[in-house]
Amino acid sequence: MPRLIDHDDRNDEIAAAAFRVLARDGLAALSVRRVADEAGIATASLRRAFATQDALRRFCFARLQTAVAARIRAVTGEGRERAMQWMRELLPLDATRRTELTVQLQLSRLALTDSGLSESARELHEGVRRVCAAVLDGLSEARVLADGLDLPLETVRLHALLDGLALHLLWTPSDDPARDADRVLARHLDTLAR
Repeated sequence: MPRLIDHDDRNDEIAAAAFRVLARDGLAALSVRRVADEAGIATASLRRAFATQDALRRFCFARLQTAVAARIRAVTGEGRERAMQWMRELLPLDATRRTELTVQLQLSRLALTDSGLSESARELHEGVRRVCAAVLDGLSEARVLADGLDLPLETVRLHALLDGLALHLLWTPSDDPARDADRVLARHLDTLAR
């Protein structure tokens, strides 16, 4: 009897292997063959799912979005604590999120000149903007924001802060990156408070 393949598990294995290749060896090393070797899957089998490198790259972008969205949906609580948790999920505070940011940076660099990937990069960028908007909307609904704030402008400002903080955390060694991030995020929210 033929073995049934759980496609979700298989996609998780492929994504994890692709992320390891990207994080460890860089964009130039990302190929169907290299990912198949990393995942322990026959190259021909993986090539059926991803006929081109472009398809594999778009898959990686989609998996990034899926992973972050799942973590955001899992956040509980309300008000400022929920806002802090949502923002933390966008930062490289553990090995998984460090790898994800490295993968995002590798692929986004290529998306600057590859029109086939630019839409995927924009979708990921827009997803972060939506989280920033949701953070501010939630704080506004909780009535903890100062009156008269320009929420669209504050969304852009928060997005820029998170992008910059993510890069800072990636490049600057810290004994406690979560503490460092929390201090910056809390200070930012304090500037927006009533």
